Amino acid sequence: MDEKMMLTYNQASLKMIRNNLHVYAMEASDPVAQNTYHESMMKIDDILSNIDLKLKEI
Repeated sequence: MDEKMMLTYNQASLKMIRNNLHVYAMEASDPVAQNTYHESMMKIDDILSNIDLKLKEI
């Protein structure tokens, strides 16, 4: 598996995880849990941004 394919696969997986976190955050009644989900989503957004930059370089 070459680097571009691996990054694309990881990007798709992270987007799916992020979407699931968004659903969980919307369903959570505890504000602390909602905040934790949103923090995780922001971290994933950072990783996705880095993957996008790397894919543009390739």
